[in-house]
Amino acid sequence: MNSFTVTNTPQPVVTLRAVARRAGLSLATVSYALRAHPKITPATRELVAAAAIELGYRPNSRVAGLMAHIRSARVRPRAERIAFVWVHTSRRVAAENPYLRAVFKGAVARAERLGFALEEFWTDDAGMKEPRLQEIIVARGITGVLLSPVLTSETSLALDWDWSGLAAVVIGNVTWTPELHHVGHHHFFAMRTVLLELVKLGYRRPAAVVDAVIDERAKHAWTGAFFANHPEPERARPLLHVHDGRRPRDLAAWLRGSGADALIVSAVAQLSAPGVRAFCRQKRLQVATLRWSAALPANIAGIDQCDELLGAQAVELLIAQLHHNERGPPRHPGMMLFPGQWVAPTVPACAHVAALK
Repeated sequence: MNSFTVTNTPQPVVTLRAVARRAGLSLATVSYALRAHPKITPATRELVAAAAIELGYRPNSRVAGLMAHIRSARVRPRAERIAFVWVHTSRRVAAENPYLRAVFKGAVARAERLGFALEEFWTDDAGMKEPRLQEIIVARGITGVLLSPVLTSETSLALDWDWSGLAAVVIGNVTWTPELHHVGHHHFFAMRTVLLELVKLGYRRPAAVVDAVIDERAKHAWTGAFFANHPEPERARPLLHVHDGRRPRDLAAWLRGSGADALIVSAVAQLSAPGVRAFCRQKRLQVATLRWSAALPANIAGIDQCDELLGAQAVELLIAQLHHNERGPPRHPGMMLFPGQWVAPTVPACAHVAALK
């Protein structure tokens, strides 16, 4: 029988000081360069990166995490900045829309907690050209970019930018060219949760009306989840209405012919279509929304999308790229999705379960 011996020879640890000696720079300069600090020139960053690669330097992730925590606890008058770019969004809409403000609030809070600061930019400012906006951001020493959610009807987006020197994260599900990392809402899981919760309460024929643009951005997650999780899947197709915003009167006609015992809406504004709210009251349809807020009446259940969490996690993902000196479009773009939470203040059990069976 042949035998062999496996010898685990420990590899020498390459320290930051060794990288500094190889690059011919101070320890502080190398530390800043590996964290892509804006005060370090691109040429110096490249010199340090080359020395680190040559020596096989690998940062200790636990030490890096501890140092990041220590730095975040310090009062720093000039925190490293992250660009928050409002894409195809006016200053007025950015300031007034509750969803956008919640996302931004979450991003600001998490950035400050981690020792960074957000600086806002707008692609749609008067006279602003996309390449010029990038020049401004780069000139300010910013290498990390958060791209805002968009409220327009676009399902795919692109900016005329050179992404090679930037780390970026998209907030939302819209497709980007080139594709970047995303943080967004888990629309499939949200629809699934609403259906399962309604079934628990005895509802057997829930209908749903969903926004066509958002469903397409989410790669038809709402429609897919509706058909996959409906309590009567063989009869589910006529119970789903994908609404493009045109012909709002069609919603009431569809709902009257659906035989539904509950109605799921992707936004409560759809209840304002002519005849819809009155029909729900007349038939005592239980209403649930895929975008719930505390401002809604207590009898409307739904999914709280936890918008502030999206902004916070986008910052986390971006800072991770900055710490690892990752720039440019990722080879394997990731998508971090959050399902939100089911909220049901005063949802009654279905009173017509026996009749429906």
